[in-house]
Amino acid sequence: MAISTKRDVHKKYTVQGFSGSRFAKADTLAEAKKAGEAIARKEAYRGKWNNSIMPVSISKQDAPGSIYYKSTGWVMYVPVAGTGKRASSIEAEIKKRYGVAPFVWTRR
Repeated sequence: MAISTKRDVHKKYTVQGFSGSRFAKADTLAEAKKAGEAIARKEAYRGKWNNSIMPVSISKQDAPGSIYYKSTGWVMYVPVAGTGKRASSIEAEIKKRYGVAPFVWTRR
């Protein structure tokens, strides 16, 4: 994942997980989605968090050159196993709560 430096501070998109522990910056929406998928793969079923679901979201730069970002509405729900639930139970909870499959980008 990208680490913020002066060179990439003004990238157009930023991607982060619920905890903010992993994040990435990208120039295009397609790059941002790929970075989000990489974050999801690294966080899936890790057992680190006390949650069963982690949303990964994409934000867009407010204006060219701005340091502020606003939500694009793109969200991916990732199952994590910190609560001790089974994987099938967590995936069913995502489908019931949000109406989507895990690891799929949705626009809210």
